Amino acid sequence: MVFAIFLGLSYRPLFAQDTILKDLVESKRDNKYCFYPSTLRMINLKQNQAYNELVSGVDKFLIYTLDSAARSDKSYRGISEQYLEAGFDEYATVFGGDMNMSILGKENARNQEYVGYFDQKGEMVVAFYLKGNIPWQKIPTLIQNMNEMDMLDLFDFKDFTF
Repeated sequence: MVFAIFLGLSYRPLFAQDTILKDLVESKRDNKYCFYPSTLRMINLKQNQAYNELVSGVDKFLIYTLDSAARSDKSYRGISEQYLEAGFDEYATVFGGDMNMSILGKENARNQEYVGYFDQKGEMVVAFYLKGNIPWQKIPTLIQNMNEMDMLDLFDFKDFTF
């Protein structure tokens, strides 16, 4: 009996927390992209080492571009509430001007999980989920080198979904 209660209480944390995001936005998406380390390395056409180091710790990266109904009713903002209830911490929130965004995260023994959304002028809303260990200190260097990088732009494939 005690064992069954323990399993019941610990059941959800044993699985990836991406199901919350999927439940909230799967029916409200224009496109969905799912990346794993191998696919993230494949879009790096010039094999930039800094980029490969950055994505080497990624286990899973989901990106949803949301449809016009989700953009207008702003239902994607419920992502933050649901993940806060699931034990995630608020890392960054910005409202106002041309950009609204929320980034939440959860650290555990094996890896980290991040979830959030970016709303740029209501024209494009992107919700994401990332599982893995990211060396955030390398991002500024990567951004500086982005002009030199030859990357496959998957967002140009508007009619191509996974």
